[in-house]
Amino acid sequence: MAHEIENNKAFYTVKPAWHGLGEVLSAAPSATEAWRMAYPHTLIETPVSWSIQDDAGTLHHEKAQGFKAIVRDDGRVLGIHSDAYGLVQPGEVFKRFEPLIDSGLVELEAGGSLYEGRRMWALAKVRGADAEILPGDTVKGYVLFQESWDGSTQSGMGLTNVRVVCANTLAAAQGDVSYRTRHTRHVNARLDSYRDQIAGVLQGFQKSVENMRALAARKVTRQAQEVYVREVIAGPESLAVGAELSTKLENKVQNVITLLDTQKGLEFVPAIRGTAWQAYNAVTEYLTHEHGRTVDSRLANQWFGAGVAQNRAALERALTM
Repeated sequence: MAHEIENNKAFYTVKPAWHGLGEVLSAAPSATEAWRMAYPHTLIETPVSWSIQDDAGTLHHEKAQGFKAIVRDDGRVLGIHSDAYGLVQPGEVFKRFEPLIDSGLVELEAGGSLYEGRRMWALAKVRGADAEILPGDTVKGYVLFQESWDGSTQSGMGLTNVRVVCANTLAAAQGDVSYRTRHTRHVNARLDSYRDQIAGVLQGFQKSVENMRALAARKVTRQAQEVYVREVIAGPESLAVGAELSTKLENKVQNVITLLDTQKGLEFVPAIRGTAWQAYNAVTEYLTHEHGRTVDSRLANQWFGAGVAQNRAALERALTM
């Protein structure tokens, strides 16, 4: 199942997802409504035990000291962790949006259960955060909450920007609007603190817009664009005299260089040509649309994995062009 949505547990406001799964809503839901559509479960912490049969055939049961299992209300085991693990209930993830929704700052746009319920996400649009970088080239601001119960990711929230002309997920320009925390006993208190700070997300988005507009205004040569692509994709060492790349890595570099002229939406934004913004978007389009084996692996990488750091590094380097 390439989309990795668990049993149609997802919702999308107004516009359906590419895979057609989940419930499509005509208006943004409340936090409780979103929870019931995206992850209608509660989780239970239960002791972990093991069994062994002795030579006489007697079965002995022993408790695994210091460990517990996270079990869903339908019996599915999501993960085994130490007793220090702090559990975040799915409903709590959505409830953290309630003050933001009530204040009019955001509205829920999507959410769902991934990887057989081991992960979930919730996405809210920041109202009034649309910004035009160039004529015809608009970006929007979103707040993302992520959660996992298998130990694959930390709890977290952050700002993600979408370039409308190609639905290209971009990195937040400011690290102070991206928060992650380990699953300790204090995880819920920390997430509440992050939620309280989210009002600053809009300011962070505006800083992102400033950086994007700076890239759009910066004229660079084609050679500079290609050097940028090579450095970001293959690393600074690839620029050394006599440096040789593997065939696979060189193909990646060439694919991104091709995207300089073929990136989605380019025909609608002629002013982007010959700018650092053009080069940066070629890289982010590769990371979000082509890098990875499946659509979902790319999405998970951009939201939860190394793609966050890759995008940020690409932005920081673009700002020095």
